[in-house]
Amino acid sequence: MLREFNNLNAEEQQLMFDAIPLITILVGAADNQLDEVELTEAQRLADIRSYNNRGRLNAFYEHIDEGLSERIQQLFNGMVNGVEARERYIVKELSKLNTILPKLREPFGYLYYHNFRTFARHIAECHGGFLRFITVGPKEAKVMDLPMIKPIPKPPEDEFPDLIG
Repeated sequence: MLREFNNLNAEEQQLMFDAIPLITILVGAADNQLDEVELTEAQRLADIRSYNNRGRLNAFYEHIDEGLSERIQQLFNGMVNGVEARERYIVKELSKLNTILPKLREPFGYLYYHNFRTFARHIAECHGGFLRFITVGPKEAKVMDLPMIKPIPKPPEDEFPDLIG
């Protein structure tokens, strides 16, 4: 178990670990297709973040990195068909993070919130376009900022220097 999850129950911990797969499905399948490009990008990004995250969330990404594509597929295959029903379910699940993230000691609530949003943005931008510019379609744009998750304020700079975002 990750130290920052000490005060979370098993269900809350599982949702934290499933947040990245759920975000990948929400954004990647916003156009009703979860394709290989999005799965590969999610896996690549988790790989990178498992060793290149200024040491703060490495353990989290190491934990989800192994088997991430399989977990995404498992969750996706277990969901109802249809974009709207799937989106409603995922929004409901991700909304639960609004009670979980504030439970994490500083600066972790903020770091997870920020990381989830940047992860979503990367998934939204991973398709084509011209030199990867103007790559986010309107359906992805609607969900990529994760509006269902309330912002966690950035902790004071003097207490936590060098935080991202």
